[in-house]
Amino acid sequence: MKAVISSVYPYLFLFFCFILPLDKYATAAPNLILIALIVLFPFVIKKRHLLKLKSIPFIILGLLILMVLLNSIIFNEFQQDIPIIRKVLSSFLIIVLFLPLENTKKILKAIIISVLFCMVASLINLYGFYISEGAFNFASGAHIDDVLVVDRLYLGFLCLISIVASIGLIGKNYKDINKWYLANIVICILFVLLISSRIVIVILISLFFLKIFYSSNKKKYLFLFFGVLITFSSALFLNKNLSERFFYTQNSGSNKSYIELFKAWEPRVVIWECNYNIFHNEDSIIIGLGFYNTKDLLLECYDKQIEDPEKRNYFINSNFNPHNQFFDFFLSSGLIPGLLFVSLLLYLVTNYRHSFFKLSLGVSIFIFAFIECFFQRQLGASIFALIFILIVFQINPNDESEVKIHKKN
Repeated sequence: MKAVISSVYPYLFLFFCFILPLDKYATAAPNLILIALIVLFPFVIKKRHLLKLKSIPFIILGLLILMVLLNSIIFNEFQQDIPIIRKVLSSFLIIVLFLPLENTKKILKAIIISVLFCMVASLINLYGFYISEGAFNFASGAHIDDVLVVDRLYLGFLCLISIVASIGLIGKNYKDINKWYLANIVICILFVLLISSRIVIVILISLFFLKIFYSSNKKKYLFLFFGVLITFSSALFLNKNLSERFFYTQNSGSNKSYIELFKAWEPRVVIWECNYNIFHNEDSIIIGLGFYNTKDLLLECYDKQIEDPEKRNYFINSNFNPHNQFFDFFLSSGLIPGLLFVSLLLYLVTNYRHSFFKLSLGVSIFIFAFIECFFQRQLGASIFALIFILIVFQINPNDESEVKIHKKN
């Protein structure tokens, strides 16, 4: 019986990774799989697996979660904050449930297949949207996230993870299957350009420059740089939605400067300004304000700060969270959890920097944390857990196959 469970458990975890992006259509499925994994966990866990919990990133993450819990119980409204705290706890739970598994190679493949499935389903929906509307206006509007299988921000970020996963699986030596991973990279990049996911484009360009900086063959990557530049420029020219999202040309009749247009059209400008005002004005910032109390203070700030009635109602009805995971922990849970979160991300970036695959994941989640509170969404918390797993554990414990960064003398 135990042997059967041991053989089923890895595939159950892989199925969880596959179905995770489809939470919009199968909301209960990931939770049901997690329950099944929890039930089977005692039958597959061994003492040597638990020793992995002694590593520094696990300790920092554990301390972060403990401090968030204690802070909410002692100083804030625990009952109100439970929905968000539950998501933070689920992230750690997913990491613990991975412990009996030996490598991440199959997880990378599951992510690639899942993202491909999401892209195909989204393209079918996009075609239906284009046929019904007669246009492809995708720069802004609530209809965008209704058409895509996953919200644009997260679907774009999942494509980014799929790209990095392909890089990790390609490794250092040529294999016939590498051409499929390269094809996946191209498909994901084209899809990101199609849906105009700005932050993912920015991260991809950042990772490309990072590769040039660390590479021993800079001439090759400088040549590729011009290819990337031409591709991006062509996409801006051909994809009106992409140019509108980067340059705010939907307001082409305005005489405002780019900075003025950015402030007028980018919601995060107002949100981050309110974050700063709350951080600067509130007395209890050391112990935190609570996740939901922080949202209430943000709503008050939107009401006072935004003059345009239509824009003000939009912000209040949307109930925007801090849209910055760093601010979210500092404002909601206080100084210590905020510093622990910063320390965790810095550790993941700096201590695994000799693998381009792992460094790419670390840099990606670090940049993503600046523009999104991913722990306030179940999908976001789960994505963080998977990235943590992919960084901390090797693709194959007996084979350092991930792409290494050239070490300078």
